[in-house]
Amino acid sequence: MKIGFIGIGQMGRHMSRHILEAGYNLTVHDLKKEAAAPLLKKGAVWGNNPAAVAESCQVVFTSLPTPQNVEEVVYGKNGLKKGWKKGDIYVDTSTNSPSLIRKIAGDAKNKGVAVLDAPVSGGTKGAEAGTLAIMVGGDKAALKKIHEVLLTMGQKVFPVGDVGCGNAAKLVNNLISLASNSISATGFALGVKAGIDPRILWDIISVSTGNNWSMRQYPNTTFKGNFEPGFRVGLAYKDIGLALDLGREYGMPLPVGEAVKKELYDTIKAGYEDKGVDAVILPLEAASGVEVRVP
Repeated sequence: MKIGFIGIGQMGRHMSRHILEAGYNLTVHDLKKEAAAPLLKKGAVWGNNPAAVAESCQVVFTSLPTPQNVEEVVYGKNGLKKGWKKGDIYVDTSTNSPSLIRKIAGDAKNKGVAVLDAPVSGGTKGAEAGTLAIMVGGDKAALKKIHEVLLTMGQKVFPVGDVGCGNAAKLVNNLISLASNSISATGFALGVKAGIDPRILWDIISVSTGNNWSMRQYPNTTFKGNFEPGFRVGLAYKDIGLALDLGREYGMPLPVGEAVKKELYDTIKAGYEDKGVDAVILPLEAASGVEVRVP
């Protein structure tokens, strides 16, 4: 099976490496060829553009930052659509718009191409370790064909329904995760302002009902003043916007999501767009005159 991978970024470079190391023939493409250099040294083949990747491969994965990037890779001048062949499978692992991936799936079906949306959770650490959780929407027969390829990148593959449902599941996860991140930052800033040692507060919350994944990262991030990505604030802002769009599509108000979006926007305005998402605490610290740090 010849596999293509487009988007050799923070996530894609690890995911594509796992595919290559599992013994698959891999063709790669990225806007920056130098990003693919380590893969090319290990035996991957360079594709000059998305169409060329599709022409030479039966299965193509994409891992891209935004829906606009996905749309360009599929429909652009030398996009995937121009290289698709009957029987091909296209798998988008980006956190994408469900409505866009459904449109792509409809257009691809006319050419005999199956589309799966398969966003991932686990961050760059999970991508590096090959332990991602993968949420897959789309045709079950197509999923069966690539299931073993997915297991090179992740430990858990969740079929979640029709195409688009993978991204709906991912956006729900990120809505909950980002809300937990924001309220943890608010709570810790308040606790320190009120005179509580942040480490003692962390010990309390770790065994109490406020415990959550974001807060559990604090000993390696916030407490050390380490706000390097990780999951960038700019991408988190994109994802919360997609979650709110999904809510509007189904006529469901998401007031907590709106509050999280504003906090992320304020963090971007403060100059932290390229920091890890834990950096939402920095504007709160500046406003309250405290720092949530553990020596």
